Amino acid sequence: MLPRSLRVKIALSSMALVTLIMLVFCFVLYTRLFHDLYSQLDSLLESRAAGVTDAINTYWEVEKLEASREGADARIFKKAGNINFVKIAQRWVNEESNKPDLLNIIVQIFDARGRLIASSKNIGRSIIFPDDLFQTALLGNARFDNVAVPFAPGRMTILRVFTKPIIEDNMATYIVQVASPLTAIENAREDLKNLLTVMLPLMILFTGLIGMILAKLSLRPVDRMIKAVQQITAQSLRQRIPEPDTRDEIQRLAVTFNDMLARLDHSFGSQRRFLQDASHELKTPLTILEGEMSVALKRQRSPKEYEGVLRSCLEEIERLTRIVHNLLTLARLDDREIILQQQKLDLSALACGVLEDMQVLADQKAIRLSCTAAGGLTVVADEQFMRQVLINIISNAIKYTPEGGMVSVDVRPGKESASVIVHDTGIGIKAEDIPFVFDRFFRVEASRSSAGFGLGLSIAKSIVEAHRGSISIQSNPGEGSTFTITLPIH
Repeated sequence: MLPRSLRVKIALSSMALVTLIMLVFCFVLYTRLFHDLYSQLDSLLESRAAGVTDAINTYWEVEKLEASREGADARIFKKAGNINFVKIAQRWVNEESNKPDLLNIIVQIFDARGRLIASSKNIGRSIIFPDDLFQTALLGNARFDNVAVPFAPGRMTILRVFTKPIIEDNMATYIVQVASPLTAIENAREDLKNLLTVMLPLMILFTGLIGMILAKLSLRPVDRMIKAVQQITAQSLRQRIPEPDTRDEIQRLAVTFNDMLARLDHSFGSQRRFLQDASHELKTPLTILEGEMSVALKRQRSPKEYEGVLRSCLEEIERLTRIVHNLLTLARLDDREIILQQQKLDLSALACGVLEDMQVLADQKAIRLSCTAAGGLTVVADEQFMRQVLINIISNAIKYTPEGGMVSVDVRPGKESASVIVHDTGIGIKAEDIPFVFDRFFRVEASRSSAGFGLGLSIAKSIVEAHRGSISIQSNPGEGSTFTITLPIH
């Protein structure tokens, strides 16, 4: 089962990462170190072989010079099969092999037939290497090899061997072999391997421990947040979790969570107000229905009285129907269940047409209506719903405008949008009430006695936002209100 604790996950992740990094580092260190050691040893053997060859050739040239002065035949200066050359090689090896720079170097010289003609004194006997070393050298090619040699019974020593042919007249006249034990390199290899075997697990465990400590310190604010969240209930949504001053993701998480709590608090509050207001609005017509029916049933009534009761009940039923219909419309808009029948729509013609339809309501209060509209403003919208928005806004303006007032509609173009501005000279709205104007069942105190349910502006706002538009309000008490509807231009 995978660990569930975030601290453990962070510690294991850091251990896994450090393990991977350390394995790669150890591999690179291991291979690079011994590649460099081998390269240095190979360079040393090459230089020693070149030194042996140059020294023997110097001895040989001196012998040639002295023999030439005495009138010797030039054919005796051939190195191949020359006994004098063999003596010179043996003499050089006996004299020079004990020098400090050759103490750890084994030198052997062979003739073209593979017979040993000289060897350094630091080995007790000659070392016979595989034949393929000589075959390659006879072809004129130098080579490096690792060869296991039994210096003592039951104990093999690995030598790094450099075989180099000496060419004369396009053929190998003799072969120089220099070798050095790989004991120091192999010991260093084992020491490094043992060190890495011990240190790597310790470093991984130490990293895991440090990871656990850092994770605990880093997640301490989260623990405090968890404890605070556990204390928050539906009745205490106004509580907030502590926001650590860390300026990192944890602080952003706390801020985001507090924002969510604020939205939930607002949503729960809206639902409570919605239920209270809906209950109040529904209670009134139901109470009237109950009362009138109870009164009608107490004694025998005339047909005219029964007709009056039935008409009054029908009015209350229509009132209930409108409330339920508006609530259903809002719910469907909230759930985006309503499919808008969008089409190209002349916004100016629609706004002025709705205002003209409202003339009957305005005449009842001697309210003047005016419409100023720019032509050719086309939007993509649902005509039926946009008509409902304008009816709700304009009728609301007429309702709260005193007799003899004025309601104006102004349709203006923008860069990427069109605006419908509805202005009235009504009672206005207090500044503290403006944020709640579009809430459901909300009505300002001055309009509590007016007819209506406080749903018209909520429906208008939901419809406009469904069209990717916006609606706003500006108002001052006693000076009227201005509603601005903004829609994107087609």
